[in-house]
Amino acid sequence: MCGTLVNRLQGLQSAYKASYPSSKSSSWEMFNIYIRTFYSLLAVLALASSPGLSLTPDGQALLAFKYNLNDTGGMLSSWNETDVDPCQWTGVECDDVTRRVKFLNLPYRRLSGTIAPEIAKLDKLRRLALHSNFFYGIIPPQLGSCLELKALYLRNNFLSGPIPSELGRLSNLVILDISVNSLTGSVPASLGNLTKLVFLNVSTNSLVGEIPSNGVLQNFTRSSFAKNAGLCGPQINLSCPGQLFPPVSGPIPVPCTGGSKEASKNSNDLLMSALGTVGISLFVALMCFWGFFLYNKFGSKQCLAQVISESTRLVLFHGDLPYTSKEILRKIDQLDNTDIVGSGGFGTVYRLVMDDGNIFAVKKIGKGGVGSERLFERELEILGTIKHRNLVNLRGYCNAPSARLLIYDYLSKGSLDELVHDLEPHEASLSWAARLKIAIGAARGLAYLHHDCCPRIIHRDIKSSNILLDNNLEPHVSDFGLAKLLEEDESHVTTIVAGTFGYLAPEYMQSGRATEKGDVYSYGVVLLELISGKRPTDPSFVAKGLNVVGWVSTLMSENRTKEIFDPKCESGQKECMEAVLQIAASCIRPNAEERPTMDKVVKLLEAEIMSPCPTDFYESNSD
Repeated sequence: MCGTLVNRLQGLQSAYKASYPSSKSSSWEMFNIYIRTFYSLLAVLALASSPGLSLTPDGQALLAFKYNLNDTGGMLSSWNETDVDPCQWTGVECDDVTRRVKFLNLPYRRLSGTIAPEIAKLDKLRRLALHSNFFYGIIPPQLGSCLELKALYLRNNFLSGPIPSELGRLSNLVILDISVNSLTGSVPASLGNLTKLVFLNVSTNSLVGEIPSNGVLQNFTRSSFAKNAGLCGPQINLSCPGQLFPPVSGPIPVPCTGGSKEASKNSNDLLMSALGTVGISLFVALMCFWGFFLYNKFGSKQCLAQVISESTRLVLFHGDLPYTSKEILRKIDQLDNTDIVGSGGFGTVYRLVMDDGNIFAVKKIGKGGVGSERLFERELEILGTIKHRNLVNLRGYCNAPSARLLIYDYLSKGSLDELVHDLEPHEASLSWAARLKIAIGAARGLAYLHHDCCPRIIHRDIKSSNILLDNNLEPHVSDFGLAKLLEEDESHVTTIVAGTFGYLAPEYMQSGRATEKGDVYSYGVVLLELISGKRPTDPSFVAKGLNVVGWVSTLMSENRTKEIFDPKCESGQKECMEAVLQIAASCIRPNAEERPTMDKVVKLLEAEIMSPCPTDFYESNSD
């Protein structure tokens, strides 16, 4: 049929050309445009009607997903509708035999838009990783039909609406991470049906209500539900409003000295008082929830253009930037959510590109914290004087009416966390030599804070995501000094618990008192990440009630150290790897006094590692 139509169109074109022989005729050009358009449409029809050339159903589902997105960076440019097989598309991995899509990995791609429900047509999908993008809208409930799904990563987006109860159908699900979004409603009880689930993270949302305790949901603790102002339940050691008072088995006790009418009156008064207390508690909880929700909805996601004003003051520390304050503020004023490159406990980070192509990082932090503006500026002036090759360079700050902006050098390779844990299947993992280089550099930066700064600085949040890397994989410790800078007042300089679960020293979690030895412990956990390739709360041992410290300690006590090392580090010499493991073990000792200082850690690494290790220590992965 398509061939007959083409022949008729060609005949019509020839007849029209004979009537209008001048090829420069405007009517002839217009007619040619119409004919070419028809040819294109017929080509598409022919492709669709040919079973040998049509795109697979999985490919069609992926294209429907793509068409819902704003891919300004061209990350999905390889997703071409003329392809027969989508298995070579960016982020897509298929089964070798069936050619069905089994992995869709698109983290950190700066993709924005909604998640199309057609994605659920990938019914052989085992891993869906869309974290750290700019997705908004709801989580499609249709995902509940992807029954082979084992890992679902949607964290660090702008998703809203409820957690679909349909996710409770995913009987093979092992990992569910939907943290750092704007999800509302309650935690569905259906998630308790996920008998294989070993890692759950719904933290940093706007969820409310009692956390169900059915099935596997009773196994998860505070870290899975943290930073949801309206949640309550035994998992987070917070009683729900209706559970403020213990159940009473008999009548409410009344004084014995009064008559029956007085007793009745006292009973009613006590009941009204109890109901009033419950009502006030509910009101306060509701106000806290709505305040938290409105902040996430409208406050934390505002463009920086709403922060900069005429009263904003820019302070630069080193005087070596070839820009005026007006130029820098103008570029900052143009930043919005599309420029976000990360977020964490201390604020949101934006990528600032100047007109000459130089790139900087702008961290937006809130106005809470240090009591006076002068104290805040004094602390920043101290941080601005700190320069070390293994510390992120603080260039300056803006003190705007509604927020504070810190300006840093931009590190192009991102964080150590990303390079160790979030690589694409086709990307080469860090070699052992590169991991050693990062370990020593990070140790030097931390030792400088502890022993060479005046006053000395305790970091309090050492973790792999706070170790940033440049093009040569040289590590730079970030966010130093911010924990103290953002505390509520001067009287709590060392007593407010900050930091990240999995990295915190046991004595710090008990007392909240920060010390250099607490930083040493956290650094030891980072060393274990580099050695093992596992996160501090990796699902493989969290299911056994352990973190990476407990897991490593168990294997070392059983003389099974070989199982600790990341198989991707086979190029490393056994002696070097064993030496680093012993140094890490000394850093994570339960007794803080038995841990080495950071300058001692640096000496141990340099003396015991660099000398006997290969000479390509600073050459590997440097390009």
